[in-house]
Amino acid sequence: MKKVLGKSRKIERVLPRAMGIALAMLASGSGMDSFAANVAPAARGAQGSAAQWSGNVVDEADAPPYKERRFLFGKPAGKTVGEQIARARSLEKDGRTSAARKAYNAFVHEWGTAPEAAEAQFGVARLLEKEGKLQASFREYQYFIENYSGGNAPEGAAYGDIIDAQFAVANATRAKYEKGGFFSTPSYVLVTAMYRKIVENAPEWERAPECMMYAAACFEKEKEYIDAISAYEALAARYPQSGYRNDALYRAAFCRYNISTKHARDERTMNNALAALTKAVEADPGHESAGDASGKIAEISQQLAAMNFEKARFYDEIRHNPEAAIIAYTDFIEKFPASKSTGKAKERIAQLKAEKHAPPSE
Repeated sequence: MKKVLGKSRKIERVLPRAMGIALAMLASGSGMDSFAANVAPAARGAQGSAAQWSGNVVDEADAPPYKERRFLFGKPAGKTVGEQIARARSLEKDGRTSAARKAYNAFVHEWGTAPEAAEAQFGVARLLEKEGKLQASFREYQYFIENYSGGNAPEGAAYGDIIDAQFAVANATRAKYEKGGFFSTPSYVLVTAMYRKIVENAPEWERAPECMMYAAACFEKEKEYIDAISAYEALAARYPQSGYRNDALYRAAFCRYNISTKHARDERTMNNALAALTKAVEADPGHESAGDASGKIAEISQQLAAMNFEKARFYDEIRHNPEAAIIAYTDFIEKFPASKSTGKAKERIAQLKAEKHAPPSE
């Protein structure tokens, strides 16, 4: 934060700064139940905040820099607080949206601690949204949250109203992202950053799980599977009573499966996928994706069985190491008792043991 905080605006910033400590507690897993949508969030840029669920923390949805007094361009036309706020209201009433927004913004820069500053900042964000400038609007709503959510909010700008507004802007941005096109298409990075910021602002809001689900789906669409898994699994862990939990478990499992197909000889990624798919099916065997998941479980199980049987045969037929082969065949039988090769493994163990104890030939 700028040094000006230590001067004229220090008192107004006490609440957001204090909430930074609370969000740090949230990140460590403590205090989750104590947060609600009507509680002010952490100060911008707090490390270890709830943003970490995305796995890809960015700042495209952060509030703009602190608004200091201007000395040349952008000065308010009004000479007093009353004149400038009246001018901005009049411009908005006359439908001069851009001019009104600039007048409101000039007010915030000049008289940021005045009681009317909250109304002016709300006007900046609201009119940017009306103009279709979605990212700028979202960031200005965030500026309102970080600087004016602790005081008397103007009509329609209670904390929950601002969260609703950010959610609407994020949804509009996601719609443009999903529609695509050659010009002015938002990046998935911006979309996920917006939803992440909403969860950071209001982790106990009833639609926070929905925000995480949308963000995770964007990551998955872009084949950013690690980030998608992080978001899906965080959703399932943080909001176990959410209607999105089981969907998130299945999507995370399918992401892990997709990773495993790119590393066909990596047992660790295959085992991770198998565990995630099994967990999803056990959590909701009647889910619409249960059949697909069960098929993938069988596929991975067969692949792992074949790999483990090949490992045992390697010790047996290539290395000619009977003791290591017996251990590998035994491990194979324990892990894959239903495999078609289990019978062969048992037979070979018996043969190797018989050969080991057979009297030496003369």
